[in-house]
Amino acid sequence: MLKIVKYFSFIVLIILILLVGFVFITPMTFDSSTPPLNYGKVDAELFLGEGKEQPLLVYFGGSEGGNSMTKPHNIKERQQYIDQGYAMLAVGYFGMEGIPQELDRISLDAIYNEIVLTLNNPRLNSNCVAVMGGSKGAELALTLASKYTRINGVVSLAGSHVVFAGPSFFADGKTSSFMFNDQELPHVPLTLNILPSVLMGNLRRAHEIALMDIDSVEEARIKVEDVNGPILLVSGEKDHIWPSQEMSEEVIERLKTKGFPHPFKHIAVPNGNHFQPQNDFQPEVIKFLNEKFLPYCDAHHQNIAVDTQKSI
Repeated sequence: MLKIVKYFSFIVLIILILLVGFVFITPMTFDSSTPPLNYGKVDAELFLGEGKEQPLLVYFGGSEGGNSMTKPHNIKERQQYIDQGYAMLAVGYFGMEGIPQELDRISLDAIYNEIVLTLNNPRLNSNCVAVMGGSKGAELALTLASKYTRINGVVSLAGSHVVFAGPSFFADGKTSSFMFNDQELPHVPLTLNILPSVLMGNLRRAHEIALMDIDSVEEARIKVEDVNGPILLVSGEKDHIWPSQEMSEEVIERLKTKGFPHPFKHIAVPNGNHFQPQNDFQPEVIKFLNEKFLPYCDAHHQNIAVDTQKSI
């Protein structure tokens, strides 16, 4: 028995040494001045319905990586939007062959250029495009729409009010998740003080600790008031990954303070976790898009046809 205890103690010690080496030594070799491998490349797949002048929904998955809306288990979810007359562009921005492997300094310009290229399809309404995403993809959707006025609608499912650092151990949580005009966006860093919570599996607490950096939070706030169209946010009251309800309320408060001129709404799911807003609220999203987004496209298409970029 004593030998078994010593053996397992030795194994635990080796694991701790490897963990310490990974956390403290690996970042020392990281060069933040070098763009990530395959920087500026994305994976995109367009799903079309019947008819002409289809409004385009651009979907971003979260920190799981890959291109989630192309997966077999999401066909039913995707089809709900297709059946309502929308086309969907599913975008993978990291974690696939040929694109960045880590969620680190993802190029907003590359994603937007892919959207513009897609809008050349004659079956799409090029003046009617909304972005939507879940979790980290919601953060991306709000950020992207705040930079490009040709995007005229956002759906944020369990999203954020700030840009966080890329959750990459290799980058030591110090580089931004996103780049705009090849410059890092201001971001909330993920420093070593969140590590105990991460190791305990309490990701919500880890994000709450990161958000205590008030100065970084103020710099990293997404300029949601610059979005050129309606905004819908859906969050879970008991989100276990990050405080999406509280962060969504921050978005709403900013919109009110800034006198946002377009429709906006926040649905807080009672006792909802991180995944319910993403998995169970397609009917509410479609209702909002049909009632608020589509009329906006029809009324304002002449004013939004010219693409405009905004500065950081």
